[in-house]
Order: sequence, then C-alpha cells, then structure tokens
Amino acid sequence: MSGLAKSFAILFLISICTLPCLAAPASQSPDGRALFKDNCATCHGTDGRGDRKVSEVGFPYQMPNFHDCSFANREADGDWSSIIHRGGPRRAFPRTMPAFDQALNDEEIDAVIAYLRSFCEKSGWPRGEFNFPLAMFTEKAFPEDEALNLTTFNMGGARAITSTSIYEKRFGARGQLEVNLPFSSIDSGGGAKTGIGDIGVAWKQNLLADVDGGTIFSMLGEVVLPTGSAARGLGNGTFSFETHALFAQSLPDDFFLQGDLFGEFPAGKGLPKEAHAHLSLGKTFADDAGWGRAWSPQVELLTWHEFAPGAQVDWDIIPQLQVSLSKRQHILASAGLRIPLNNAAERKPEFVFYIIWDWYDAGLLEGWR
Repeated sequence: MSGLAKSFAILFLISICTLPCLAAPASQSPDGRALFKDNCATCHGTDGRGDRKVSEVGFPYQMPNFHDCSFANREADGDWSSIIHRGGPRRAFPRTMPAFDQALNDEEIDAVIAYLRSFCEKSGWPRGEFNFPLAMFTEKAFPEDEALNLTTFNMGGARAITSTSIYEKRFGARGQLEVNLPFSSIDSGGGAKTGIGDIGVAWKQNLLADVDGGTIFSMLGEVVLPTGSAARGLGNGTFSFETHALFAQSLPDDFFLQGDLFGEFPAGKGLPKEAHAHLSLGKTFADDAGWGRAWSPQVELLTWHEFAPGAQVDWDIIPQLQVSLSKRQHILASAGLRIPLNNAAERKPEFVFYIIWDWYDAGLLEGWR
C-alpha cells in the first residue's frame, strides 16, 4: 500500500472512531418541572398551589401554596432540601411527606426546588438564604417575624442584669417593625434598683437582597423613648435616635459575615453622640449529613466611640454558639462571653445568652418532634 493510501486509511479510521463522540448528545440538567409532576403533584397539585381535597389525597393536612410568596421566600433552599431528602418528620412535619433521598439524587432535588422557586422568582421578598444566625448585638439585615429575649449579666464588679424582650413583625415584602423592652436590675452598692429601661421602637427596610451574589443590605431607624428612670440608672432620661446600616454576605463553605454600622443621637443636652461598628463572622454545621440540628459558632467584634472630650475607642469580642432546639428549627438559643479588649479596669466581662422563637413557622410548643 502506498504512503498516500495509508494516510487515507488512517484518516478514515479516525473519522469512524470520532463520529460516535461527535454525535453523542450533551448531558442535560434534570427537568424540575417533570420531576415535580412525577413525584410531587399527587399531593401538592400540578401547579404547586396545594389545593387538593381530602378525598383526592387521603389525608386531612393542608398542603403549602408555593405561589404564596410571603410563605415560600421565607425558607432557604436547605430547609426544603432537608424535608425532601429525609421526609416530613425530619422537621416535625407529618409522615405523609415521604423521604426522596433514595428516589432522587441531589441534582434532581435541586431541580425540583428551582422549579418551585420559579413561582415567586421576582416577588421582591428577600429569600431565606439571607436569614443568617443572629449574633448577640449585630442587628440582622433580614426582616423577620419572631420574638427574642436577650439577657446579659456582669461577671465582675457591680451586679447588673438586663433582660431585653424584642418583638419583630414583618410588613409587606421588605419592611419590619421592631419593639425593644429592656428590664434591668442594678446593684452598685446602695441597694438593687430594678425596673423597665428605655423602650425602643424601630423600622427596618430591606433595600437589596441579591441571591446570586449572596449580599443583603437594609436600613433601620430607631426611636428610644425615655421610659426608664434616669435617677435610678435605668435610662438616659431623654429621647434618642439611632440610624443603622445593616449588611450580610454569604461566604464559601457555609461561612457568613454580618455587619451593623450605626450612630446614636441623644436629644438631651450634655449627652454625647456615639458611633458603633459591629461585625460577626460565623459558620453553620448540621447533624444528619447537613439535614438535622444546626450549630452556628460565631465571633463578634464590637467597637464604639463617644464624641466627647477625652473619650477613647472601646473594643469588645464575643465568642458565641447558636444551636437550634426544636426539630422545626424555629426555637433557637445562643450563649457567649463578652470580653473587653481594652479599658478592662472599668468594663468587666459579661455572660450573654438569648432564646429566639420564630413564631411564623410554628407555635411555641409545636415542631419539637
């Protein structure tokens, strides 16, 4: 065989071998709509509205309406994924919601969730992905419906305990009303002084919630009322105004960063204005391959400065740990230690802890098992 013939033969063989590769279709992503129809529509309805009758599904539970943006966008993808993977009992829902971790792979479950998200994709409601674990003193950018009690007490020096009850209520897609009611007991050597402190009323407005970029930004304005007795050391004796810039950023490997920059402006004469900066870095872990109880350690850094002659910048650090108590993960607790980084002679360490009840998700005694 001549050299030219050999060359043609080699080219022919190469073309025969490569044709199947060229003709092979590219791998396609799972079809979330088709997967939902085949696996979920029997109970949730073909359009995801959950308006199925008892006679059709065989049980009396009301199915969620995924077109209701006020419901659907509150939850993070991970919450829905947990229930789809492990079934309803994983989050204290009925067993009628089966586990699909053997029927569908992770990519297919993600496709189903993406399809459900399409019902409220442009609703304006910030997604649950931005509902990061609360730090002790860094206000969250995410608007919520919840009740919180935060307690602090000195671990040295004069005895001082403050328990602040906080009520938060969402309005519309991006607004939130917040009311703070502090109750303190202070004993500086002349007997304990106990009573209500200065009540705060605040409005939070979300301005940006970019899921793709992992960034959320909100503004908050607060009026602090002179309800506490200044003579007894339980209040400032004057109105005060606060302006907050709140932001958070999701980071790789379930890390997150939160920030709260704000100023305090007392109306009374002789009271100094203050500037504050709070930052918190944390990470969330979860039991049961990521679907169970959540643990969120954080390190929070606080700094503030009074605009008064001779005032210095103070710094505190707060290592802390939040854990979900209920299976629904709507009851959470956190504990930490506030440690002064400077001016330690005048400021002593404080033990701080809180309990949160996300009352939109379930009642106080519901969702535990």
